[in-house]
Amino acid sequence: KSTGLASATRGVVCLGNAGGSDSNTLEFITIASAGNVTDFGNLLTAVVYAAGGSSSTRGVRMGGAAPGLQDEIDYITIASTGNATDFGNLSVARIIPATFGSATRSVALGGGGTVTNTIDYVQFNTLGNSSDFGDATVARRAAGGLSNDTRGIAAGGYNGSANVNTIDTVEISTLGNATDFG
Repeated sequence: KSTGLASATRGVVCLGNAGGSDSNTLEFITIASAGNVTDFGNLLTAVVYAAGGSSSTRGVRMGGAAPGLQDEIDYITIASTGNATDFGNLSVARIIPATFGSATRSVALGGGGTVTNTIDYVQFNTLGNSSDFGDATVARRAAGGLSNDTRGIAAGGYNGSANVNTIDTVEISTLGNATDFG
């Protein structure tokens, strides 16, 4: 129910559900050292099943449930502690989209509530609502997202009635529909 994001030096966790109740707590660890997590600040809303994305300096939290579906995006500056700030909104309120990105862009593919094939993106260096990227080959939520700096992949997921074994890929720097990866 939680999500995370990171820079090369710090990892940040959006707790999601702590002790049986939804939480807006952010905690961080310094990746190069052992030790306990430290308080970072708070999200705008206590949410579960959100998605996270990050560049080397900025992290975003996208969507989630609180308890209804959320479309809000908030952001933090990873190198400093403090509360999240409003970034904008997703085009569709949803839980657990697959997220991946590059140094400049975070992409959210699919997601649930009503399962969608929508792909949105945000540019890390600007604030505002997400923009349309294209469509996934299959509507789903809870796919695994991963990327290098040029290509994003969403694998698996759930379409509302069955598991999905499709793998989609997109070129992060260009807009367009996903293509079947395998």
